Amino acid sequence: MAEKDDLRTIAGKALADPDFRQKLLDDPEAAAAEAGFELSAEQMKTLKDMDKEQLQAGFADLDERLTMGCWGKGYNPCTWD
Repeated sequence: MAEKDDLRTIAGKALADPDFRQKLLDDPEAAAAEAGFELSAEQMKTLKDMDKEQLQAGFADLDERLTMGCWGKGYNPCTWD
């Protein structure tokens, strides 16, 4: 479970920090080390085996959703009661 938590934390950091995201895509090992993560060989393999194009597309989609008010045009989460 701890291994999955480490990878989830890295994914969360990549979502929140565009600079870290780019470093992670360019050099996952260096990015993880710079951020203070001590990953197992299996975790590092998982990061290195990521499909970079698919990740970039996913990040771009999420960025677009966030700038449109989270869920799309016309949606306003502030109207929840």
